[in-house]
Amino acid sequence: MVLGMFWGSWAVSIADVQRSFHLSDGVLGLLLAVAIAVAGATGAVVSHRGERWGTGPMLAGSLAVWAVLLVGAGVARPWPVFAVCFCAAEAAGGCVDAAMNAAASRRLAGRPGALVRFHSLFNTGALTGAALAGVVIGLGASWRWLWPVLAASVAGVALWAHRTQSPEPPGARAPAPLADPGPGDPAIAPPGRLGPLTQLRADGLLVFLGVFALAEIAEGGVDTWGVLYLRTHLASGILLGAGAYVVGQAVAATTRGAGGPLLGRLSARWALVLGGLLATGGILVESLSPVAVAAAAGLAVGAAGASLFWPLVMSQATRQATRATSAVGAFTAAGYVGWVAGAPVVGWVSDTWGAARGLQLLAALALSVVVASFLRRDRPGAGALPR
Repeated sequence: MVLGMFWGSWAVSIADVQRSFHLSDGVLGLLLAVAIAVAGATGAVVSHRGERWGTGPMLAGSLAVWAVLLVGAGVARPWPVFAVCFCAAEAAGGCVDAAMNAAASRRLAGRPGALVRFHSLFNTGALTGAALAGVVIGLGASWRWLWPVLAASVAGVALWAHRTQSPEPPGARAPAPLADPGPGDPAIAPPGRLGPLTQLRADGLLVFLGVFALAEIAEGGVDTWGVLYLRTHLASGILLGAGAYVVGQAVAATTRGAGGPLLGRLSARWALVLGGLLATGGILVESLSPVAVAAAAGLAVGAAGASLFWPLVMSQATRQATRATSAVGAFTAAGYVGWVAGAPVVGWVSDTWGAARGLQLLAALALSVVVASFLRRDRPGAGALPR
């Protein structure tokens, strides 16, 4: 939930951060690209090692480090110092994300409906963080207060995670290797000896990983550029901009929470198709409407549609993977890579041809997820399971 609160506060305060440091859309996109690239890479490496460490210690330690770095990002004044602190905080947040997803996906394996409901906590946190940020900024306080205050909650969660660690379920840690692989023959290597990408290819998940990364370009774009467009280009004000994001996250939380059992019966393919269509339509409405209220409604629909991507994809990846913790880390990293790829491109398009064109690029990418989902072949036996 605290991870969602961070991203919700970021979505609402991004325009204020941009003004504080006098950043163009392109430079802002570059900052996001670097920060999220570092976060994705760090999360992937740490989660791969987490096969041996265990997800409990990995989560508690990542939360503690993240809390410290959130304070640093909030109080940093010079632009170079802020950029470094923000990237470091994102790296720690990426480890938190990977550890959380790995632990939840493993414990809820075979129950995709329950995993969908679990991910509704992220949306609840996001709408809470966005609402609080909207109120704080609307009352004239600085955005710099948001992350140090959040850090106190993160530290509390880190302490709770440390004290309530439970034994890993069977198979949670990598087994000792049974034999040395033959030279150049990964097919006979024990699962723990294969590299992450080699293991994903052996499990039939590599193409799926690419489609998911494409989907996350759209999801990350809705969260970042959707609210920024409302506030800076339609002059909607902090309350409408934050309100639209809150509505979208509330719809996503309700959809995931109340509709978990139904959504859990969807295959990951249909989650990508349905989410992609809703995201495409919502983003297009926002980019084409000159009326702020209608554009805000489009943002809400787009955010709700994009919320379907992550939990069901993670559920299928966990069921299909030989090494679940490592696979979830790789998919988490792919999600961050999607955000990395989208942020600078959308920022450059916005600077060159206008913010509406940047949103329309996101809509086109969301639609390409639908097309790619139909072209991808599911591995036999990898369909969705009931709750």
